[in-house]
Amino acid sequence: MATSRFEHPSAAPVALLLPDLDCEEPGYWQDHWIASRIDCRPVDLGHARRPDRNSLVSRLDHAMRGIDAPLILVGHGVGALAIAAWAGLMSNESEVAVAGALLIGPCDASADGADVRLQQFVPLPAAIFSFPALVVASDDDPGISVDRAFSLARQWGAGFARMGACGHFRPSDGLGWWSEGEDLLDRFIGLVEPGRTRGMPDLDGFAVLPGRAAAGTPLMFRP
Repeated sequence: MATSRFEHPSAAPVALLLPDLDCEEPGYWQDHWIASRIDCRPVDLGHARRPDRNSLVSRLDHAMRGIDAPLILVGHGVGALAIAAWAGLMSNESEVAVAGALLIGPCDASADGADVRLQQFVPLPAAIFSFPALVVASDDDPGISVDRAFSLARQWGAGFARMGACGHFRPSDGLGWWSEGEDLLDRFIGLVEPGRTRGMPDLDGFAVLPGRAAAGTPLMFRP
C-alpha cells in the first residue's frame, strides 16, 4: 500500500492543494494557505475551462513526484474528484507516500444539473482508498447534498465531517481565509502523520456532541 512507503517518516508532511473550478476570485482560502504556510503547495491542474480527468490525474501524480516527505492531499470540488480518480487509478501502483487526504465538497458529477464539465468523472471510483481520508461536507452545498457526500465517504472507506452552512466553500460563501478549515487541516495532519497514528480509527477524534456545533464546526461520523 502507498502509505507504507515512507523513506523518512520523521519528515514534516507537505500538503498539496488542488483547487476547484473557477476559483480565481480574490480571497480563496487555498491561496491564503499557500501564501501563509510553509507546508502547503499548489497543484496546477490546468483545468480552468475544460477539466480532463486523465490530465488532472497525470498532473497530480507529477506534482507528487520528488517530494521527499509524507503527502497530505487537499482537494476542493473538482480537486477532490481528481484525488478520488488518482486513488482509483494509480494509488496502489504508486511509490508516492500519501499520508492522507481531505476531500472538501467533492462535486456530485452524476447529479441532475451538475456542471457538464464534470461528465468525465462519471462514474466516480468505487474502490476503498489505500490511505486515510476525510470527506468534508457543507449543509448547503449546491454541488452535493450531505447525504450524497456521506455516501461517497462510505464508498471510499473515508471518514466524514459535516461543517455546517459553508456553501460550496468559496470566498463568495463568506468563508474568507476559512480558519475552521485550516484548523481541520492541522488536526488531520496530527492524526495521520507517520509515527503518530495507526490510521483511520483515530479520525473519530473529530467528533463533537450534536447540538453544540456552530456553523463551520465539523461533526464527525464514521462510515
